[in-house]
Amino acid sequence: MIAPAAESDPSHRSRWFILGYGAAQAGAFVCFIPLLTLLLPGKAQLMGGAEKALLLSQMAMLGGLTAAFANVLFGTLSDRTRTPLGRRRPWILGGLVLVALSLGLIGRADSPLQLAFGVVAFQLAVNALFAPLAALVPDMVGDAQKGLISAWAGAALPVANLFTAVVVTRLAGSTPLQFAVVVVVAAALILPFALTLREPSSSRPVPTPLGQSFAALRDRRFFWTFVSRLLVESAVAINTLYLLFLLQDVPEATPPGWSPLQLFGALLIASTLAATISGFVGGVSSDRVRRRRPFVIAGGVGMAAGLALMIGWPQWPGPLAAQVLFGAAHGLHATTVAAMTAEILPDRARAGRDLGVMNMAIALPQSLAPAVAAALLGLGLPLSSVFLAACVAALMASAILAPLRRLA
Repeated sequence: MIAPAAESDPSHRSRWFILGYGAAQAGAFVCFIPLLTLLLPGKAQLMGGAEKALLLSQMAMLGGLTAAFANVLFGTLSDRTRTPLGRRRPWILGGLVLVALSLGLIGRADSPLQLAFGVVAFQLAVNALFAPLAALVPDMVGDAQKGLISAWAGAALPVANLFTAVVVTRLAGSTPLQFAVVVVVAAALILPFALTLREPSSSRPVPTPLGQSFAALRDRRFFWTFVSRLLVESAVAINTLYLLFLLQDVPEATPPGWSPLQLFGALLIASTLAATISGFVGGVSSDRVRRRRPFVIAGGVGMAAGLALMIGWPQWPGPLAAQVLFGAAHGLHATTVAAMTAEILPDRARAGRDLGVMNMAIALPQSLAPAVAAALLGLGLPLSSVFLAACVAALMASAILAPLRRLA
């Protein structure tokens, strides 16, 4: 897939640009979804044994804190970058190279300390790639197409989940091969777009004092959207990190003749298909009605319902129904909240910085969610209590946005 040169009309992008951007987003998600859902839990199980959940929580917390810092840093740096290749593209390409190196570190790690070092390096690398990539939407796409491009970009998570379920899980006997295929597929999706991208020219940046890095949070719409995303992404992080462990802990969740890992892969496929369909329909529909907030709220409520179903109906086929509902709601939410965020940025000239701040609401839950999980498990509560906390967080995320009628 090849992205064309930037079109002459700065408010309109061709279908090839949109498809190319969606493929690049899918590549970015392929970098980290297999790691979070399967490869890192596998490393934690190998090193931690009975304490696998605690070790996984510690690694996720460390990675989440690093990601929160790195997203703002690289978003701001890309705002200030001026090169013949553009201001976002050098970071996208450099970040991809560093992702490959850091995944190698994680794959070769044979102690918790080495694993921690690899996780920190990976989060720095993947955010050097992801933050500038996300900033291209407010840079280059008009409001009339933000829902459409977010719909295609929203397929990135489902594609990464499907890739994990269909490809990575089937290579479970060879950890080096699992990591290698992640790197190859990510590069194949990102490079055609990144190498042919032509960014619009921009004026010299005005330096932002460090104390103003979080100035966007003073904007009321931006602040409450940030809080809502922090809550809903905490719910997503819990479902991502602990689903496999929950299936292992609840024997009746697995149909006869299946292993928990096989069921995990099947659930990823089912939720992926649901998320892809709902995300695309939601993004395009939000463009047509010129409203984003009702779709975002509905997505949060649907995720809460899916998590509640996961707790209340643990016997097969309950997990299938729960994950299909969760996936459909997550796809709807992810697509429309991305479009809404791109529209409410307080300062378009500093889109990288402000999206970096907003993306902290995605990164921080990678630390907050495991911290909550560790606290609940430390009290002797079952893993289902962690999913109940995720359900409450998703409901709160929707409740926060309900009264904010001035949102997009």
